[in-house]
Amino acid sequence: MLAIYKKEIITFFTTMEAYVAISVFFCINGLILWYIPSEFNIFYNKQASLLPFFTIAPWVLLFLIPAITMKMINSELVHKTSLILFTKPIKIWEVIIGKFLASFTIGITAIIPTTIFVYTIYNISDPKGNIDSGELLGSYIGIILLIKLYSAIGLFCSSLFKNNMIAFILTTVIILSLYSGIDLIANFYNNATLEYLSIHYHYKSISRGIIDSRDIIYFISMTFFFLYSSQVIIDKNKT
Repeated sequence: MLAIYKKEIITFFTTMEAYVAISVFFCINGLILWYIPSEFNIFYNKQASLLPFFTIAPWVLLFLIPAITMKMINSELVHKTSLILFTKPIKIWEVIIGKFLASFTIGITAIIPTTIFVYTIYNISDPKGNIDSGELLGSYIGIILLIKLYSAIGLFCSSLFKNNMIAFILTTVIILSLYSGIDLIANFYNNATLEYLSIHYHYKSISRGIIDSRDIIYFISMTFFFLYSSQVIIDKNKT
């Protein structure tokens, strides 16, 4: 598992794609927060808060994570390396967890530079340092949990198709459906049970700075579901 993790990390960070992807994530968020006039622009709204960042970040991650995971498993199938990989004395779940942790690490690496936003908000707030630390911590925990779930969904889609673009599109569609689609339907029908299945519902809850065990359980169980589904698909293709 550790060897697979290291392989994925080294493979990703030895290409320009890695640095371009992370830079694009940072720049898009930076432009929206500081330069483009909109409801998310901090100066435009004259409010020293990172709430706009934690509102738009899930949508930017919607494209970043699928771009990272889309070829993690199907590349093994395309290049026939899966035949070697899965005949070694290594379990399928170790392969999946290794690749999952690699995707998760890359995602975390992408959000580390955004701590510059925190430093800036801290200094421009009036009085200086007047930020809600509980809300800030909760929001970052929410982002971390999103990256975990997005990565699991991405690996699931990568195990389904050999074509990178199809895996990318399917990942974005599933994430979009779970994040926003279910939420919209639940609000339309005023269905609390359906709303509970929405990623946005639990992310919004954690972002308030209140860590509820139900939200944590939701993210863990959904992440496990997609990782387990990936194992089932790979095991089926193997046989």
